Amino acid sequence: MSVFEENINDLYDRFEELLAEANCEITAAEFQGILSGMISAGLQRSSLSWLEQINALINENNGFSNELSQFAKMLVEETHQSFADDDLLAPILIPDDSYPMVDRLESLSFWSQGFLLGFGLQFGDEKALQNEIKESLTDIAEISQVSIENDDNEDAKMALETLVEHIKVAVKMIYMELVRNPTSESKLSSQKTGSKTIH
Repeated sequence: MSVFEENINDLYDRFEELLAEANCEITAAEFQGILSGMISAGLQRSSLSWLEQINALINENNGFSNELSQFAKMLVEETHQSFADDDLLAPILIPDDSYPMVDRLESLSFWSQGFLLGFGLQFGDEKALQNEIKESLTDIAEISQVSIENDDNEDAKMALETLVEHIKVAVKMIYMELVRNPTSESKLSSQKTGSKTIH
């Protein structure tokens, strides 16, 4: 079983603590979203370029503590493993349904924003993307802005779970198209890292 399914709340809470201790103005969900975006766009498993890039983005190049760095490296390895497992959808680090709906929805929004940022950092030029991938990125961008009214009822909970599953499927599809079965054009573009945002 993936760590994202087995101990999701413990993983989320501990990462939040480490980020707060390091005075990093980013949530655990957004951090793992950035990693997921970079991995979906072709970040190599052996690469540590993500550590320098995220450090520059959220910590003004002040460096991470050893504990935070080791935790983040564990997280990126677990994220890589989950993406590579054909039996699993994309891993998303947000709290489970024992948390209030408003917190889960906020985490999903942060995760989605992080994913788009990470994807843009790693991939570069969006013009080379297939239309299906562009549509999935648009869906993720829209979900990052979503709000749910009456968040204490069962319909709202089901709506949130639907959004989570939609993102998991969309992100896994992006990964499969760009990393597992890339076209030559997409593979070339995913190796570039010039762009920092999705336009």
